[in-house]
Amino acid sequence: MKLRIGALLLSSCILITACKKNGIEPAAQTTQVAQTKGAVSSISTQVAGADTVGDNVKGYLRLQLTKDAINSDNILISFDPSASTAYVGGEDAPTLQGFGVVSLSSLSSDGIPLAINSTPLTNKGLKIGLKIYARNDGIYSLDMKNIKNIPDMYDIWLIDNYRNDSLQYRTYSKYNFNVITADTASFGSHRFKLVIRPK
Repeated sequence: MKLRIGALLLSSCILITACKKNGIEPAAQTTQVAQTKGAVSSISTQVAGADTVGDNVKGYLRLQLTKDAINSDNILISFDPSASTAYVGGEDAPTLQGFGVVSLSSLSSDGIPLAINSTPLTNKGLKIGLKIYARNDGIYSLDMKNIKNIPDMYDIWLIDNYRNDSLQYRTYSKYNFNVITADTASFGSHRFKLVIRPK
């Protein structure tokens, strides 16, 4: 039995040594090739994609209007080079305003309030109107919940026309504001817009 265990251990050591000996060289070559491919890939991206990266953006952002921990509404703005800025059934989802305390929509280029807005993002940038509804006076916030696969070459600004203010969403994710229901300029479809533009 001891002889068998000793033989098994000896063959294991030989096998492990052989695997290490044979495994080192190919692994290093594979890593080197992968690094070389990565370098070539990034160079070709910089050269070939320098002017077209914005026209090929496939990402999204998710924005939320919040009153408190219970009352909030979200929208999704999805960027797709083949999408239209105008409303397209099956591509966009219109907002179905219920009886909630808050409601948030993005506006298509033809003025349709949307819960899901598919639109192209080009090198020239994009302006998207926002429509907010709040049933009561008070403090609300527009929170950037996600920014996914939007190149860093783009700044994402929230513009508040009512207060002549703006916020860079890449730096700050929350914008607090007041709604006064007696003042229709403090809510609705003319107060806020998102501006996504190259730096």
